[in-house]
Amino acid sequence: VSDRAKAELYRHALAFINPQEEDFGITVIEAMASGRPVIAYGQGGAQETVTEGVSGTFFYKQTAADLAAVIKQFNPSQYDSQQIRAGAEAYTINKFKENIKHFIEEEYRKFKYEDRD
Repeated sequence: VSDRAKAELYRHALAFINPQEEDFGITVIEAMASGRPVIAYGQGGAQETVTEGVSGTFFYKQTAADLAAVIKQFNPSQYDSQQIRAGAEAYTINKFKENIKHFIEEEYRKFKYEDRD
């Protein structure tokens, strides 16, 4: 789907389900940037980006029964879309550029002033 259609799908969703383990999981961040909570498999990158009870919840066994149990207990009204969006701000392009720039400047400073024999 187009980016516009995808944004509409996220906007109208009760939650985003991420049942697989991923290193990072850009779709999780996209859902959070749309203010949608995430129901995620509790392994991999989701553990770094989703905050239990704030931006989503986890299930820990990749079985239909475990996922169904979490979905049955899930209450989308307990989540604050503004707070979820704020959590996704850490992963914007500008934040990435800022972090990379800071890292490079810090490493350069260390290298430049390193005592050389």
